[in-house]
Amino acid sequence: MKSLGAKFSDTQVLKIKDMKDITGIDSSKISRAALRLGLMQIQALAAKDVDKAIDLVLINDARSK
Repeated sequence: MKSLGAKFSDTQVLKIKDMKDITGIDSSKISRAALRLGLMQIQALAAKDVDKAIDLVLINDARSK
């Protein structure tokens, strides 16, 4: 696997830690699963409407900071 070097907001880090504490699953696995699920949602929307997919990404990027 390759490292992306992505930065996460404090809120995202806390949510990942909370999920780790609840599930006992490694933080990296939770992060990879969340990324995969998010990418699947973006891809599904882009297949129907690219502009809506772009909006979804930009809005959620702004909210995640």
